[in-house]
Amino acid sequence: MKVRERKPVRRLIALAALGLVVLASPSRSGADPASPAPSWSAMATGAERATLLAADGQTRIELYRFDLARFRADVVVGVGAPPHPETAAQLRTRTGAAAVVNGGFFDEHRAPLGLRIASGATRSTLRPNADWGVLLLSDGLARIVHTRELTGLAASGAIQVGPRLVVTGAALGLKPQRARRTAVALDHGGHRLTLVIVDAPIDANELAQRLAAAGFEAALALDGGPSTQLTLAVGKTKVDVAGGYPVPDLLLIAPKAAAAKKQSQ
Repeated sequence: MKVRERKPVRRLIALAALGLVVLASPSRSGADPASPAPSWSAMATGAERATLLAADGQTRIELYRFDLARFRADVVVGVGAPPHPETAAQLRTRTGAAAVVNGGFFDEHRAPLGLRIASGATRSTLRPNADWGVLLLSDGLARIVHTRELTGLAASGAIQVGPRLVVTGAALGLKPQRARRTAVALDHGGHRLTLVIVDAPIDANELAQRLAAAGFEAALALDGGPSTQLTLAVGKTKVDVAGGYPVPDLLLIAPKAAAAKKQSQ
């Protein structure tokens, strides 16, 4: 695929840091068959973690997977226009969420770029010509689609961002560039959502290939570089990856009320 829209660098603080462009169609040859499947360990019922190693044997690709039957995924956009920015740590402290990561691209005023739906309300409109993906959230289900596939799809939450990293189990070819990364990945069916964090520079192609080789059906890069941040507290697992600044929208994971009540009994 070719980029359909040139992004003005001076208007895209976070996007300039990411700098990714899709250069090729999905190809299963992009996956590394030698990469071992992730070894998942439980953090709590319905929540697991695993680590993949990059080719250098040192850079860690951290995976945090949540069963959407027991956890809900919500998009949170700050109050006001442009939205009031917030760090992942601030939002988790304020809400008591299980995990929070940064969201999508934004401009120099911290206004989100692309579609944002939070609690069913559209907070930022779709960029129809952007060659990006869209993370769609509904009760118990997550999907990643291309911008052009969005027509008629309803969701309680959405983040338009890009590029897509994995499509139908195959790694996409991307413009080579190294940066810290935040991403989301989905299993087949979209019933389990995985937060992906790499707190060190990694090439986008390598990340896509590692996620495809790990068996994910779809994956989407969120904003990266200094925007990358995660905070998590699930069971005895606590993780804090600080970003360079607060951001206007974030992705939040929280136990569903019924699941949380059952776990506490």
